[in-house]
Amino acid sequence: MEEKLIKILNNREERNFLLSLLKYGRKNFDNSIDFIDYITNLLYTNDSIKEKFIGRLIPLFRNIYMQKFLTDFGIFTNDKLISLFFRQIGNKILPQISDDQTLLSLANEVLYSNVNHNFMKLIPLDRWEKFYEVLFNDDVIICNRGYVIKQIREGALILIDRVIGGAADTEVFKMSYIRNIEENPFQKLTSSLIKILQDHEIINQEKIDTLSDQIKLCKIYLDNIIDQKESKGISLPITIKVTCLRQQLDRILILLNALYLLDNKSLSLAMANITKKLLGIYSTKSSVTNSFQSTLYVVASLVTWHNRQAGKKYITNTSKEYIQMLYSAMGGGFLVAILCFIKAQIGMRTYTPFIQALLYSLNYSWGFASIYLIHWTLATKQPAMTAATLAHALNQDEKSANDYTEFGLLFSRIFRSQFIAFIGNVFAAFIVGVGLYYFLSYFTGIQLLNLHKATDFRDEVVHLDFKIFWFASIAGLFLFISGLISGITENYTRYHNIPERLYNHPLLKRFVKEKRRRSWANWYNKKIGGISGNVFLGFCLGSAFLIGNFLGVPFDIRHITFSGGNYAMALSFFNFDISCGDFILGFVGIFGIGLFNFLVSFSLSLWVAMKSVNVPTKEMGKILYSALKLFIKNPARFFLPIE
Repeated sequence: MEEKLIKILNNREERNFLLSLLKYGRKNFDNSIDFIDYITNLLYTNDSIKEKFIGRLIPLFRNIYMQKFLTDFGIFTNDKLISLFFRQIGNKILPQISDDQTLLSLANEVLYSNVNHNFMKLIPLDRWEKFYEVLFNDDVIICNRGYVIKQIREGALILIDRVIGGAADTEVFKMSYIRNIEENPFQKLTSSLIKILQDHEIINQEKIDTLSDQIKLCKIYLDNIIDQKESKGISLPITIKVTCLRQQLDRILILLNALYLLDNKSLSLAMANITKKLLGIYSTKSSVTNSFQSTLYVVASLVTWHNRQAGKKYITNTSKEYIQMLYSAMGGGFLVAILCFIKAQIGMRTYTPFIQALLYSLNYSWGFASIYLIHWTLATKQPAMTAATLAHALNQDEKSANDYTEFGLLFSRIFRSQFIAFIGNVFAAFIVGVGLYYFLSYFTGIQLLNLHKATDFRDEVVHLDFKIFWFASIAGLFLFISGLISGITENYTRYHNIPERLYNHPLLKRFVKEKRRRSWANWYNKKIGGISGNVFLGFCLGSAFLIGNFLGVPFDIRHITFSGGNYAMALSFFNFDISCGDFILGFVGIFGIGLFNFLVSFSLSLWVAMKSVNVPTKEMGKILYSALKLFIKNPARFFLPIE
């Protein structure tokens, strides 16, 4: 194998040397540990190969510029999330590889292949140390100790300048609980670091401990800003800035530890630690998905806190609450039956697709908003809210490691609350729909439905047409998004202090009394999130068919309660000329639609909510297993309010 290695060393293409070396290692050795042991032993015993090896490394690493890698790679910039995302995608597809003598371009060229990177990162610290011991018989070979220290010091100074600027940002400082700039932990950290770095002081363990404590205080300061999201709200730019500051603090600590090793330990041990850290930096940030993982949980928090608060009222704990949920759902079904008649009248008239979609949307929107304001219940709005409540209960700080029984019980209460809401919605919509049809037909003589519409409404549920379940899943997606819209609006209202700005509006002060203004402001604060989500849902459901028409694909919505109302109108049109079996099949289809409405909306909402409290998705499997055991033991608990 030495002949192959000598051939690689004699090839004078500088950067391809490392790529060829890694390819040689992967091909001829079972793992990277055996490979580096072989290279280390060869360098120790064969001076000729060692000389050639060093001769190939010197042009690569002598005077290499490290700062861009140390200060920029893997750290957010204060851009908008969309810009960050597309830049990460661009860097992944077309990495910044150029012959500019920088560590960043060298790392991108050598480690861009996941195979190469995974091969190198498995090499343990002690093997790197032995490898560098062979190379570094004095400090001037390959990479001078003083030059490395200078690069790392400059990188740390660049980062601390960015950190103090970010901490002094107007929006960040506004969210701070510290109003005196001199008491800001970032100011104290900056003063300590600049003194040490600019005066070229030796960094010992005591200084490392002091600086680590100061960095911890800075992180507590940032955590306090994020924790205020529930009371004050928070903006996405602030979230990104805080994430960026945390990443910069972590990077500063890495660089300080590297300086400590270079000042106090052997060069081989210091370079071994630095190599492992640099491979770790590349590992955690080379993936587009991982780049956004640290921010995702806060972004999710922006939209789930409101839903979690609202979700509590949708979970029944007692028989009284269970009956109240039934009555509330029947109220929602009553209003939906009216909406079904209005929608049918719109559908039987000739409009352009845009006007028809607008009328459908307005009909849905006023109905959903009215149900919300009257405090009735639309069963399909529950999953987005109850999922957030369940995810919050799953928070690691609030549960023991092995006991999931409590969460299984919570899931059973959520399930039975959803079940009784579906029952109330569907049967109220059906009964009211039948009653309204015969009442209006007898007293008005208006054609409430035509043969084509009535046949469609009946057959799609009786025949269990597959496409209705696909359409129900689309409706579930829209229900999930409407929950996000409610949370986003609620957060925006709190963060921008809209109620108080409304209360103190100069024009309103001139014409509206203080008590009335306060009442309006409080009403807006409590209701705007729910109204916005319901109006958005109305426009999504009302306009969905336009997407199908435009793309020429089956794209529409089916909603359990509206399907119940439409089925009632269809059977009334045919004077219930239907067999008992088909009649039952119709309800099977309707509740099948509800099942898909629920599953899509609940699963997506639960995933986002779990991200918001930083709970691994795998925890859901333990909950479902616990719920399954409870169901086998006592299935009635999932349908009736059994204590």
